[in-house]
Amino acid sequence: MQLLAVKFNQIASAIDATNAQIAALQAKLSELQEHQQQLLSVEQACQSAIAQVGTALSMLNHVDPSEIGTFKAAVDAQFGTDAIAFLESAASAETVEPVEPEPTAPTAPEPSATPKIEPVIDVEVASEPTAPITPTPTTAADIEGLLNKMTIQSIRKLAAAKGVDAKGTRAAIAGRLKAIVTQVDIWNATA
Repeated sequence: MQLLAVKFNQIASAIDATNAQIAALQAKLSELQEHQQQLLSVEQACQSAIAQVGTALSMLNHVDPSEIGTFKAAVDAQFGTDAIAFLESAASAETVEPVEPEPTAPTAPEPSATPKIEPVIDVEVASEPTAPITPTPTTAADIEGLLNKMTIQSIRKLAAAKGVDAKGTRAAIAGRLKAIVTQVDIWNATA
């Protein structure tokens, strides 16, 4: 009995270590997904700004092309250190986290010198008769509802298999199929 307790504790420790690694990876995944979302927002804002600058240049060129240099200088000034200094960088706003080592897979417990004894489990099988499984009855409205939930490709394939015209809208094809298909036909077509 003592041998099993030691093995149980080893496995429990391995499970705890794995769960800790999973939690760390989930936290890292969440952090990366949030950062990805922020990058997407920045990308969209940059694309919008570029489009607005293009529109402003086009309008300025049409109204007074001699002022394009002034506009360029105003845009360039936005990249000056004074203008950017007002904005707080994400890198300086966050505290620098220490780099964590990559998680490693847990190792199997060391084999012991004593032979392993597999437990024996007796199983008694009851010989009770089982009732056959019968599908629940479905109405034509139920069948038509299931057909309307199918993708257009699936419903067309089912119509072709049943020898029914597969052209038209999903509702039209469903109307032609509802009297000749069963719920099982629909499940098989969508599987």
